Amino acid sequence: MFTLPQRLRPHRSTAAGVADLLNYAAVVADGVIVGKNGALMAAWRYTGGDQASSPAAERERVSLRINEALARLGAGWMLHVDAIRRPAPGYPDRAASYFPDPVTAALDEERRRLFERLGTLYEGQFVLTVTWLPPLLAEAKFVALLFDDDSERPDGHTETRGLIERFQRSCEALESRLSTVLTLQRLRARTVLQEDGTTLTFDDCLSHLQTGITGRQQPVILPSCPIYLDALIGGQELWTGVIPKLGRSFIQCVAIEGFPLESTPGLLNALAELPIAYRWSSRFIPLDGHEALAALDTFRKKWQQKVRGFFDQVFNTGRGPVDQDAMAMVADAEAAMAEVNSGLVGLGYYTSVVVLMDEDRTVVEQTARRVEKVINGLGFVARIETVNTLEAFIGSLPGHGYENVRRPLLNTLNLADLLPTLTVWTGAAQAPCPLYPPSSPPLLQAITRGAAPFRLNLHVRDVGHTLIFGPIGAGKSTLLGLLAASFLRYPGMSLFGFDKGLSLFALTKAAGGQHYCVAGDEERLAFCPLQYLDTANDRAWAAEWLDTVLALNNVTTTPAQRNAIAEALKGMHRSGERTLSAFCFSVQDHAIREALKPYTVDGAMGHLLDAEQDGLALNRLTVFEIEDLMALGEKYALPVLLYLFRRIERALQGQPAAILLDEAWLMLGHPVFRDKLREWLKVLRKANCAVVMATQSLSDAARSGILDVLVESTATKIFLPNLHARDPDTAALYGRMGL
Repeated sequence: MFTLPQRLRPHRSTAAGVADLLNYAAVVADGVIVGKNGALMAAWRYTGGDQASSPAAERERVSLRINEALARLGAGWMLHVDAIRRPAPGYPDRAASYFPDPVTAALDEERRRLFERLGTLYEGQFVLTVTWLPPLLAEAKFVALLFDDDSERPDGHTETRGLIERFQRSCEALESRLSTVLTLQRLRARTVLQEDGTTLTFDDCLSHLQTGITGRQQPVILPSCPIYLDALIGGQELWTGVIPKLGRSFIQCVAIEGFPLESTPGLLNALAELPIAYRWSSRFIPLDGHEALAALDTFRKKWQQKVRGFFDQVFNTGRGPVDQDAMAMVADAEAAMAEVNSGLVGLGYYTSVVVLMDEDRTVVEQTARRVEKVINGLGFVARIETVNTLEAFIGSLPGHGYENVRRPLLNTLNLADLLPTLTVWTGAAQAPCPLYPPSSPPLLQAITRGAAPFRLNLHVRDVGHTLIFGPIGAGKSTLLGLLAASFLRYPGMSLFGFDKGLSLFALTKAAGGQHYCVAGDEERLAFCPLQYLDTANDRAWAAEWLDTVLALNNVTTTPAQRNAIAEALKGMHRSGERTLSAFCFSVQDHAIREALKPYTVDGAMGHLLDAEQDGLALNRLTVFEIEDLMALGEKYALPVLLYLFRRIERALQGQPAAILLDEAWLMLGHPVFRDKLREWLKVLRKANCAVVMATQSLSDAARSGILDVLVESTATKIFLPNLHARDPDTAALYGRMGL
């Protein structure tokens, strides 16, 4: 009688499946995976500097620090660095924005259609996986015999926990060394609260491993008993061949070999700009110092034999021709041995493969040829794998160190130049300001180099102050208008603008905002600066405003006059009068009345500052055209500006807000406006208000006298194209701004 296993045997295949090819066994600690061969693995997601703006000196520093961190690793360790490029999320969802009018909503919709026409954009991430294979039990016992230790030998479980703790300490030390130049985030388990109150635990490390295997990025739930990981993440059908097929995706691998004579930091950065999806795997298997020296010595001896011909070597004539290339290779080997002996670098086996996966075989073949062409153009030799494709693919997976080992040795300094350390910065996917509504979209989405999206956010945490520099015609006003329209996507946003030349007029009117040509010939706007006298703070501001107006008219107030002003304001508060004429009638001082007369209905500025009812109505978008006002001179312009500043500050109640200053050189050149800017940059952060200034020249900021405040207080600086940026004087100003 046949048993159940015997009856099932004819229906079961003995061929190895994907799970049999994988080296993943179990999760033994948070963020630590053990392989079938006993190796321990940990992974980090990391980011480096911006590829477009990092100077050469900074790139050199990063390479040196990475070399110092990796040179300490020896036999038993292995590194896998995966640069994963994948399609980026699309344009922000319509429901995430709250445009209050159809015009700004239509502008954003037009941008949405533009991005949809452009097709797929890409962004990348870098993941470092470290694998450590503990010494064999026989080696450990032999080492233990060298020490006189009478204590009781620990059991197997205790030894295993000790190895895991040792691995954790080594990972922490490596992370500490690399964190000086890279931003690392350990891939661990994370618990997510579900809508029904239950929790799920996802493991980011397992998710990364599954991404490498299947090419698809998706969360992986950590089982309650996290074993048999090979079956958990490797449940795919595999068809072998020249172009294997895993699940629904065909696989093509492009090997990178034939290195150039010398390396520089970021030598392979061009791969980060390809508009394709791929996983670029860089594996490094370090050697101990004595192993590296032995390998280099073998290399040196082989070339030493070629320095002179066979006859000269046998008879030791010393007169035959000398192979100069062989001598150069011998010298190179000896120099490498000296570097290893000094401890400056480590040596190991380096394997680099670009893995491409697609459901269309034709697409994956065409993409492989495109990658091959780019790599060859960088001075390397690229080879599209054929019969070795499956082994190259398995060897590219983190934790796999036996498959597809390339024999040429590479030192850690060259390795640091070849590893992906610079990123194409794409910005934060959500507005970083904690005072904005949760999960708010970025201010606007644009495109940067490498077919990658760029999500522009002016805020760095809760600081949104911004400087925009650009010469005439560079597009400052256009950019400022786009920012204004985009700001309105946030609910409750209040925008205030100071304009010159009516650049924001069309947008303001179209969006249903208020546009005032202050002191313009056709403008009937009139102000009542003393309309707010209800609180002691209101009356204090009114007294200070009056004192400033008197100073502009060469009246230096005495304590008695200041008391008279305060008494008059109290009387107006009780009577309900609010005009400047009423104040002049109430104040008991002839000099004050005469100095204020030009600002009343009896003077030249009465039509602007002596209204019974204030004509200023603040909207969600309020813009002041001040070119005509500034032409009046300080004596008449300053009182109006101070009042406008006061109205704006009163309107800031913690809601999202921004103050936009076009042609800011006009404001930076005015002492009172300049002082107000200094104050705003320091205090408006707490009011959830960003100050955005656009000016046509860096020299305007340099001459303002508050350059230090502008540099320190503005979280974001936007530099528009400038043909004269490399001129010595201009370059020096850019340097002062941090470039």
